[in-house]
Amino acid sequence: MSRRPLPQPALAAAIVLAIASSNCATARRPVVNRYGVVGCPAGAADELLSVDALQCWFTARHGQWRTTTHESHFDVLVVQVEAFDLRDAEEIGQRFVAGSRTTYSEILIYVQSDSRARPGRIRRVRWTPESGTETIDFTAPPATE
Repeated sequence: MSRRPLPQPALAAAIVLAIASSNCATARRPVVNRYGVVGCPAGAADELLSVDALQCWFTARHGQWRTTTHESHFDVLVVQVEAFDLRDAEEIGQRFVAGSRTTYSEILIYVQSDSRARPGRIRRVRWTPESGTETIDFTAPPATE
């Protein structure tokens, strides 16, 4: 039994079908991390206190981060952040300061490490117009049941 070569149109159709069914031709899906949270849409980086920014992961130099909560008390902004790496805390803090420095007299960013190796590590980034940015590291006590 001998095989005949496919006619040119059939060969072209087979190639197109193979490419179309592969991941190469499909639109890229947003990156989803192990928690099921997607990467941020483009506009969320400009509005870090928006609802969109609470539902996605941003990227920083050493890994991803996300805002878990934020609230304001009079003219003080307090933000809770989860980050893959605490070395990104100052960069994250600067992003909030850049967008909110004219609205608040003090901005406090609490960045909690996602690291399972060192649970409970927190780096606080504090900004005020008078003193600029200051950081302090501490460990949160374990949760009680």
